[in-house]
Amino acid sequence: MSTTGMIQGMKQSMVATPAMQLSMRVLQANDTELQELISEALAANPALEEAQPQTETAEAPNEEYRRFAMESLSAAQTLGEYLEEQIRHSGLPAKTAEAALNLIPWLNEHGFFAEPLATVQQECGLNDKVFQQARLAICDCEPAGVGAQDLRESLILQLHRNGEDKGLSMLLLRDYWEDTVRHRYDKIAKALNIDEKTAELAARRLSRLNPDPGSGFAPTELNIITPDILVEADNGELKVSLARDKSPRLALSAEYRDMMAQHADKPEVRQFLSRCFREGRELIRALQDRNTTILTVATAIVQKQRPFFFHPQTALAPLKMEEIAQITGLHVSTISRAVRGKYLKCSYGVFELRSFFSTAVSTDDVSADAAKHKIREFIAAEDPSHPLSDAKLEALLQAQNIHLARRTIAKYREQLKILPASMRKRR
Repeated sequence: MSTTGMIQGMKQSMVATPAMQLSMRVLQANDTELQELISEALAANPALEEAQPQTETAEAPNEEYRRFAMESLSAAQTLGEYLEEQIRHSGLPAKTAEAALNLIPWLNEHGFFAEPLATVQQECGLNDKVFQQARLAICDCEPAGVGAQDLRESLILQLHRNGEDKGLSMLLLRDYWEDTVRHRYDKIAKALNIDEKTAELAARRLSRLNPDPGSGFAPTELNIITPDILVEADNGELKVSLARDKSPRLALSAEYRDMMAQHADKPEVRQFLSRCFREGRELIRALQDRNTTILTVATAIVQKQRPFFFHPQTALAPLKMEEIAQITGLHVSTISRAVRGKYLKCSYGVFELRSFFSTAVSTDDVSADAAKHKIREFIAAEDPSHPLSDAKLEALLQAQNIHLARRTIAKYREQLKILPASMRKRR
């Protein structure tokens, strides 16, 4: 069954006005996207113009930076940009498309979700139905295999895309994954009553799939990162401010305002100019609101993670987007847009705003970040000849009132790029 067809059959349940859509687009845009949006508006709207800089020398470096940024980034497209482009042109209902766009930043460089799906859904403030539809929309995108939770699911998606749902290779993925990755073809053959060669050939089919759908795209790290927020510690207080905006300042053209007055007796001309001025005002207002919202959200995040900015070795406190929504009075979807692709600079470095959200993993109010920190500590101190198994890690964590399922421990270990105990053992 086509997931795209199912999604496109839904009724659109939310209609946003053009001004609202513009505001959402401006808020969600990262630095590069904002530069492009403003350039497009200046080219299309004669009533808009760049406000005159204070000095000509100040404008020259500004223009040089914009040109350098555009030339550097236009040559290569990131996976996220490619997926966003497909979603925007997919014809999906507005609510589904918006949800899918909010999910894309949660994908890692391989095209897999970097956090458990339940965490992503909760942080994005989506109900089960919308979340599933949005995720299916991403899974329908190219390259095949994106939107998966892990390698196994990515390979399943790729076989499904090729119409191989009923083949032996799919059966190996679904029911004999551990045996397949460990090349236990004799065990598989016995269980399925087939010969080992048949089992091996089915496994070889999997080796011809793409284990890394995100390969071939420009890594996000290559993008020029311009901090949006500055955080400074001063006498025990934290000062949060907007970084200097490199976007051109926009203003409404006085020349075209005079032209509208001169052509007051020409309805068509006046109507055209009125529309240009209205759209210009909406963009200027959206840019102002963007700055206010990002600063408001960042300030709330900094206050909730205050210990980190004085002692960076401190693990982040559990923090959900709903908490920031309650503090700021903004909707969770607004919080999600405000932190997407935005960066904070402090004395310890530059951090993505989204990275300050860390979900609690147990009733003891311990964050996933803190749990990973403990796992890393335990493994760093282990005896190389007797490395800690996930079961042993589970016991050590429980002793410190951190209650995690063994599957979660394995997932966190993989996210930390730490091999299983059997592969860490040294003689």
